[in-house]
Formats: sequence, C-alpha cells, structure tokens
Amino acid sequence: MQKYNYQALTPDGKTIRGTMIANNDEELKQLVAKAGNTVVKYTKLAASEQGGKALSLKLVGNFCSQLGAILKAGLPLASALDMLYGKTEPGPLKKSIGKIYEMVQKGNSLSDALAEQGKAYPTLMLNMVKAGEMSGDLDVTLNKLADHFAKEQKTKNSVKAALRYPKMLAIITLAVVILMVSVVLPKMTSTMDQNNLPVLTKILLGLSDFILDNAIFIVIGVLLLIIVIPMIKNIDKVRYTLDKWKITMPKVGKLMKMVYTARFARSLATLYEGGIQLIDAMQMCTSIVGNVYISDKMEDAIYRVKKGESISKAMSSTNVFDPMLTSMIFVGEESGVLGDVLIRVADYFDEESDNATKALTGLLEPIMLIVMAGVIVMIILAILLPMFQSYENI
Repeated sequence: MQKYNYQALTPDGKTIRGTMIANNDEELKQLVAKAGNTVVKYTKLAASEQGGKALSLKLVGNFCSQLGAILKAGLPLASALDMLYGKTEPGPLKKSIGKIYEMVQKGNSLSDALAEQGKAYPTLMLNMVKAGEMSGDLDVTLNKLADHFAKEQKTKNSVKAALRYPKMLAIITLAVVILMVSVVLPKMTSTMDQNNLPVLTKILLGLSDFILDNAIFIVIGVLLLIIVIPMIKNIDKVRYTLDKWKITMPKVGKLMKMVYTARFARSLATLYEGGIQLIDAMQMCTSIVGNVYISDKMEDAIYRVKKGESISKAMSSTNVFDPMLTSMIFVGEESGVLGDVLIRVADYFDEESDNATKALTGLLEPIMLIVMAGVIVMIILAILLPMFQSYENI
C-alpha cells in the first residue's frame, strides 16, 4: 500500500486536501470519487515520509497470532486491540498497537490503520488483512499470517546461521595475518641478514612495513569502506548485477535460488489462500522476494500472463526459480486446485530451503578453512625459510 497526499474538488467547486492510503493511483481516485470528490493532483509520500520503522518478523508474527486468537474468541476488534495493548511489553510494537487502536476507535478499518504505520508492517500483511476484512474471516487471515511469518523467520535465521561461521573464520584469518605479519615476522627476522632473505619473506616484510607505517590510513580506509559499500550496493545497476550473480554463480547460485523459491512460494500461497487474485498476489510477491533481478524478470512474466499466457509458462521463461515450482503450478492450473497445490509446494520448498542453507554452510566451511590454512602456512614458511637458510650457512 502507498500513502498519498491529494488535492480534490468537491461537487460545489471547493478545493480540499487530504491524505489517503491506497494500493495504486487508480484506487486513490476511486476512493476519493466514492466520497463525491474529484482528484485534481496527488503525490506519493516516500517511505521516509510515511514514518514507522519496520518491525521484526517475530514481533509482527506475535501480533498476528495473538490478535487472531482474541478475535476468534468472539471479541470486537477494538476490544481485542485494547486487550492486546495491555498485555504487550513496552516497545515499538506496543506504541504501534496504541496508534492502531485509536484509529479503529475513530471508525477506520484495521487495514487502513496498519497502513498508516508506514513501514512498520509488511505489504503482504496489509493486503491480506484488507482481503480478510472483505471476506469476513479476519481471524483466519491473521492466523495464516502468523504461520507465514513464523516460517519466514525460520528461513531467515537459517540463512544467517549458515553465514555466521564463514564470517567468523574470515575475521579470525584476517586477525591472525595482521598479527603474524606486523608483529611476529619482523621480530623473528630482525637478527637475520636482510639482503639474503627469501622472496616470500621479503614480500611479507614489505607488507608489514606498509601496515605499520600506514595503520591510521588503513583504519580510516576500512571505516570508509564500511560506510561506502552499502551505498554502492544500493545503486540500481550494482544491486541488479549483485542480485543476478547470487542466483547464477556456480554451486552457491543453485542453493540461493532454492531459498528465493521458498520465499516466493510461501508468500504466493499465503496471499492466494487469503483471497487475493493470483495476478495481484504474484505482483505483491515480486516486491517481497528481496531480489531486484528476480523482481524484474517476474514483472515481464506478469505482463505476459496479462496478455493471456499461462502462469506456469510465463514463470518458466524467467529461469529465476527452481523448475519444480513452475511444474507444480502447471499441475495446479490443469487440475483446477491451484490453492491446494500452492500450499503443498510451499511446504516442500520450506524444507528444501532448510536443506539448501545447510548445504551452503557445508560448501563454505571447507573453502574458508582451506583459505585460512593456506594463508597461515604461507606466513609460517616466510618465518621458517630464513631460519633454515641460516642453519645451512652455519
């Protein structure tokens, strides 16, 4: 959903201004027209202007689970929010629930109140809640969302865990190299003939002198890289290239593709089961998946579906998801039970995603160990070779 500032004309010709939440420009015009007014001009508010820092998936999942359970017990929405506000620990979620409660008390729908929180709640949740309100199954929708966010959090944690060990090895390797090159190696070779040292030792001593002489500049350079790299990664062309590389590089690309497939399949199944039209659900999943290369390919696929092509064929042409996904969607289209098929395929890819993250860890760990061992062996040789050379001379 998008937040708009708009200017409109009333039937008697007066100019009014206001703010409204809508899925797109056309829906904004329709909503304003329902009130008997005509949109003259409008502007979209940027994410920073809409406010509301994104809540963690864990908090959002807990909110959906608890609110769904209270509504299922038969309490009205306002009373449910009031009860939930009272039992929530102080923090960003409690503050958000308080604002939502105030808006619902004033007659706003839950979907509009959630959208008013800016980036606090995912787009998938906003659209699902809106569909749940229209169908009258808001409690069921919230429970489905709670299940979805729990599985999404599990996948996210699995990926983080898979990358944690390689990161630690990289940091340890860097620390050992700096210590050995800048402290140990110069002390060990200080009493030796500097002109007769092996080439490897001379190279590492030169690196040692460079580190010691430019330590301040190196630290500043590292800090600048920490600041600049995220900025560079956010440049459209750079991010597009990096995201494409994630799913096309050898070995790792196949595993990452499985993770993205699981995320897309789960989101699509949740939205479709929640009453969202399939093309609209695909459009929403395109922005949820978190890869701009995949999003770009899926935009082309959605355009082809709108032109009359089957969903399975259009998605298959993108080559950004595991072929099993498009095959199962084809089965669902042909059999007329696409909703059931999507649920089953989402469960399948959730399990495959876990296996992929474990395989990713198994692939990265030996590579990092080999690199770490190679670097340390090279430094040890640089220390021992001059010693052996000295013994031979003696």
